[in-house]
Amino acid sequence: METPTPMPKLISFLLLATLPCSADVLADLRGTLLKLQGTEAIHAKADIQNWSQDGEGKKARVTQTHNTVQLEDGPNGLRLGWTSAQIQEARKEAQLKAANPDAETPNLDSLSALTGLSATAYLSQGDHLLQQLKTATMLEDKPDSYQGNPARLVVFKLDPAVGADEKSMVKDRKETLKVWLDGHGVPMATEHAVAIKASKFLLSFTANNHQTRKLVVRGNRLVVSNETQENNGSGMGFSNTTKKVTALSFY
Repeated sequence: METPTPMPKLISFLLLATLPCSADVLADLRGTLLKLQGTEAIHAKADIQNWSQDGEGKKARVTQTHNTVQLEDGPNGLRLGWTSAQIQEARKEAQLKAANPDAETPNLDSLSALTGLSATAYLSQGDHLLQQLKTATMLEDKPDSYQGNPARLVVFKLDPAVGADEKSMVKDRKETLKVWLDGHGVPMATEHAVAIKASKFLLSFTANNHQTRKLVVRGNRLVVSNETQENNGSGMGFSNTTKKVTALSFY
């Protein structure tokens, strides 16, 4: 026997489906994000898994790492931290790598696994999205669902400024941002995609970047709770594929 859809969820779906597509959805979203740029203290631990493949076939080189980093943001600014045990092991691994360049160094790698720029985006997603939306043009606005919950999907075309060197090389660039909103207009998730075709000195390059983020509200902040980033590129007979999964736990 078919399991009936819970009535509250069904009602939410129907309400979202009958809402008119707002011509001011971009302005509404910006207004919501302005309210979610909190400065309250926040603490988190980032669990980061990286996978990378250089080349193809039998000559392909695959590397994997697993790192953890502590994050803190608040009135005293942004701080990244590692445990004393991680620091001690990193020092040992640095000495080992000096003697053997191919040695695995998971703790040493942890010291560079997360940049301040990425950490800021994770803990201050409201500001990060506002910056992305500065060059946004809305392409689509429709009722949808996210992980089984009713949502509104808004799709934007992004056209960020690029430097003269990149502009001269890039022949085709497509960049989009999808944002899933809950019933209150708060972002639940995003999907950012960039596809680039470039050439220089008769050499061609391609690059594709795909990033998905699950978002939650902590206090008056919009933060990232999970991110998956996949990149691939090729040119001059060389190819590289990477995947990075970051899970943040807040406390």
